Amino acid sequence: MSLSYHTSGNATAPSLLFLHGLGAGSGQIISGLRHLTGHYLITPDMPGHGESLDFAPDILTFDKFADLIIELMDTLGIESSNIGGLSMGSGITLNLALRYPERVKKIILLRPSWLNEKKPPHLKLVAYVGQWIEKYGVESAKERLSKDVDFRKIQIENKPVADSIEALFKRPLTGISTTVLYKMWQDRPFSDFAQLTAIPNQALIMTTSRDELHPESTASTIASYLPSSTVLELPPRYYEPKEYSKLLCHQVSDFLG
Repeated sequence: MSLSYHTSGNATAPSLLFLHGLGAGSGQIISGLRHLTGHYLITPDMPGHGESLDFAPDILTFDKFADLIIELMDTLGIESSNIGGLSMGSGITLNLALRYPERVKKIILLRPSWLNEKKPPHLKLVAYVGQWIEKYGVESAKERLSKDVDFRKIQIENKPVADSIEALFKRPLTGISTTVLYKMWQDRPFSDFAQLTAIPNQALIMTTSRDELHPESTASTIASYLPSSTVLELPPRYYEPKEYSKLLCHQVSDFLG
């Protein structure tokens, strides 16, 4: 089974594979990098997202997601590429750099959300939504979320982030699109921080403030182990979206050259 994907730019330009976050899809990246020029941008829908819905649940791991990206590169005739990702996509990017180093050039980690442990606590509400929908149905899942103490706290302190969690109910709710929300939460992109010290690739790590789903501490921790990394803070994604997108494209373009 092949991934659905979208491309933009000239196919003869340097390629950039950019991977979306959990519960999103290629549209998230297409929108965020709409001002990027000079690169051949490839944005796949990972299983359980966008148009890639005809997959079995056993594919929902970081290793297998990375394998699918390699298959896509082979299909497109791309021997090696710059690769980046947002949140879950950052985890896949690190997995690729570790397991397929010859296929990866520069790497970009945007608002990373996974380290070396399964079930990151800041993503538990995303996972719970998937579990609740699967077990109780959509309406009951919505009610459970609305009554959850941690969710209500986010609603008070950072409503745009709470809104993004509620938006999970607006996705196409199929078996695989629901299961992926907790299956990926139960996995990890790598097992030991020492592994990261062996990644020689130039890495750009970008984070934002006011974002409980993507803690700045995750980005700084990853950066402390990668031998060749630069950390930049972008404007808050949920509060200054236009400025965020503009600077994101500028920094990506500058980094890739």
